[in-house]
Amino acid sequence: MNFLDCMLPRDHRAAARTVLTLCGVGALVSVVFAPLQPQDRQAGPTALGVGAAVLVVVVTLAVLARHFREANRLAWTVSPLLALAAIVIIDLLTHDSSVSAQIFLVFPVLYGASQLPVRGSVVMTVAALVGELVVVGAQLSGPEAVVDAGYVAAALITTAVLLTSATERQARLVLRLEEMAAIDPLTGLVTRRVLDQAASSALSGATSDDGTSLILLDVDNFKTINDQHGHPAGDQVLVELAERIVAGAGHSDVVCRLGGDEIAVLLPGCARDEATRRAEAILEDVRRHGFAVLGSTESLPVSVSIGLAHAPSDAYDLRTLYTAADGALYEAKRAGRGRVMATADRVLPAR
Repeated sequence: MNFLDCMLPRDHRAAARTVLTLCGVGALVSVVFAPLQPQDRQAGPTALGVGAAVLVVVVTLAVLARHFREANRLAWTVSPLLALAAIVIIDLLTHDSSVSAQIFLVFPVLYGASQLPVRGSVVMTVAALVGELVVVGAQLSGPEAVVDAGYVAAALITTAVLLTSATERQARLVLRLEEMAAIDPLTGLVTRRVLDQAASSALSGATSDDGTSLILLDVDNFKTINDQHGHPAGDQVLVELAERIVAGAGHSDVVCRLGGDEIAVLLPGCARDEATRRAEAILEDVRRHGFAVLGSTESLPVSVSIGLAHAPSDAYDLRTLYTAADGALYEAKRAGRGRVMATADRVLPAR
């Protein structure tokens, strides 16, 4: 991960809102309390000009980056560092090393810890600590500068560590939830949502002149297996079946558990004839394989019924492709199970 990447926020819209909020709070507090500052600490025209200019630049970059996202990696890197530099410059121009001036150094740390990866949070925290040392080192005597810097550094580091830790835990939880939504916990196959996305992409893009094929299959007499051998045995059959199909799948194939004992195999860039050959290979592989049954030394013979459809021969879109494959699967079952049925070639009516 290079420097620009580590400064890229996890969520661009959330980061833009955070930047706008911090800038707004900083500007509002400064305006409200500026008249109450001691005369020697009030911001002069130069400090006000610098602060206003930086505020406009940071807000502009945040708004632009929100719309252009990754294309504005440089903007996402420059904006928070520029805002931090402005805080330091204004404190120096106003000769203000008080707590009311140093407190704004927490803002860049809050942004980094809540919006950036760990390395980005470290960068913003270190930059804030450097800014603190510049402010107090240029304006306070040695012992006083050390004391102020120690207190503020403790606050900045503690804030960064606790908030970064909480943000990372939340990010890992979100990732885990996304994985759970995408992967079937029993078979390890992808879920219907992933298959739908892959199928929509394959059907909408010109992946190949061969089109896209969809295989639907389920286990013949699966209820009987569960009734006679128990649900753990049925689960084991599904796990082994998934393993057999994945072992024979190509790198671009998508193997999905639709639910129960029904499995789908999406074949992008696969003509009908090739898809038929693939389906027959699955049928024969399952027929030859001896499926293990928990608590038994004997293997269990298993067969599957398979339905096949092809786009654009049988379908225009994802919904009709599913419907065609499901109809072919029904025909395979009605014809006696343990076989492959493909939707017959036909001319589709005009849309």
